[in-house]
Amino acid sequence: MIRRVIPSYSSQRIRGSRSTSSISDGSFFDVTIVGGGVVGSSMANLLAKKLPNLRVALIDSKEKAPSQPLPVNERVPNPRSYALSPRSLEILGQAVQSRLPLGYYDSMQVWQDSSPASLIFTTRDLDLDPQKTQYLGGCCEDQSLVSTLWEEIYGSTEIFLNTTLNSVDIGDSNNLVTVETKNGLKFKTAVLVGADGGQSWVRESAGITRVGKEYEQNALTFTVALENAMNGRAFQRYLSDGDPLALLPTYCPNHAVIVWSTSPETTSKWKNSSNEDLVRHLNDCLLEGPQRIPPLLEGNRPFQFLNENSIFSNIVYGAERVLDTVHYGLAMASQHSKPSFILPPKISTIASSKFTFPLSCHNATSYVKERIVLVGDAAHTVHPMAGQGLNLGLGDVDTLVTCLKKAHDSGMDLSSFLHEYNSNRHKNISISLGGIHALQRLFQNQGAHLQHVKTFGINVVQNLGPLRRQLALAAAHGISI
Repeated sequence: MIRRVIPSYSSQRIRGSRSTSSISDGSFFDVTIVGGGVVGSSMANLLAKKLPNLRVALIDSKEKAPSQPLPVNERVPNPRSYALSPRSLEILGQAVQSRLPLGYYDSMQVWQDSSPASLIFTTRDLDLDPQKTQYLGGCCEDQSLVSTLWEEIYGSTEIFLNTTLNSVDIGDSNNLVTVETKNGLKFKTAVLVGADGGQSWVRESAGITRVGKEYEQNALTFTVALENAMNGRAFQRYLSDGDPLALLPTYCPNHAVIVWSTSPETTSKWKNSSNEDLVRHLNDCLLEGPQRIPPLLEGNRPFQFLNENSIFSNIVYGAERVLDTVHYGLAMASQHSKPSFILPPKISTIASSKFTFPLSCHNATSYVKERIVLVGDAAHTVHPMAGQGLNLGLGDVDTLVTCLKKAHDSGMDLSSFLHEYNSNRHKNISISLGGIHALQRLFQNQGAHLQHVKTFGINVVQNLGPLRRQLALAAAHGISI
């Protein structure tokens, strides 16, 4: 079973935060980061580790620094959480990771309604260092992650609270960016990083457009108490309407987080329902294993005029039995290797408030304009069904810091290799977003023919080790081309 790290927190707070009065006209920063969430503070943390001699500013509109939540034995895990890949945890660094309450998982099980197929990823699908802890990922609360990162960058990053920007003057690639705050103070920076979320002020001020769409879906998330421990496995089931329902581990073995992507009507219904009814419905949805797939040919309207004893009806019946043999044969074959399909633990109660947020898929047309760079949700947003939103953002941070270090170590202007960041990340993100969007549309379509295609595809992936391992590696370490 995967261990869970449950650190004890000190009462340390950010004592080095600066007010807006600390910025004077004519101040200069090598890198200015707008947005102090996970991606922005991770950027500051990685810069402090790899380029400690740079002067870095982190600007955030919050009035005070984020505080650590209560000790883990005094609270219920917060549903606002992330599933972090092994690569993302590496980017955060051991100093941060060791202080986080993490719910590690070493296997991930995916299955869909009305299908005999299931897909199970394990640590054996990854090329892991045997000297290190082996896991597919770890789930962590937003508040714990952000507050730990802010404490980590104390003393190395100049943090400006309660500060918002009024304008940026890009000039051209040979000039520094001039930034003005809303209280009239101006300063210059060699690189301005927009890490200010999906409604990015930096992106809009730079005149960078984006393409994509709003899904007609919301995510409903909350914490649940379980009758039994999850034992290191995360679960995701696609329901009869194609909506993904995920059950993710937390640092507490007997608590999990539900993330349910569904229609606004369904979200509203269950958000306002009684907890007892919701628990009953969730258990009905999750405590069902592989099922018989709906017929592809039987009962189809074009053939209903045929007599049941006709030659064609016998052919239809035979074809259905062949399909059954293929689907169930592959499904049974996939269960011969350990670990096999298991049902999730039963949910006992709803343990937190319920939260909702709208879902979208957007991609900026460019991540760079002169000396302005976009990272995280400011550059791209994605459907949560694959759990890749923050992982993609941390991949941005890693690539951007590598490009800045390359310029710095070469004695060149810090903006010299921003075009490489744009080329690398825009290609990889576009592939990831396109694939996730296609999967979302595929599972939303519940036509009988696509049900058979999906069942066959899942069975093939589960039985073909190299293909399954490639998908697991892409999820764990990102796509590279």
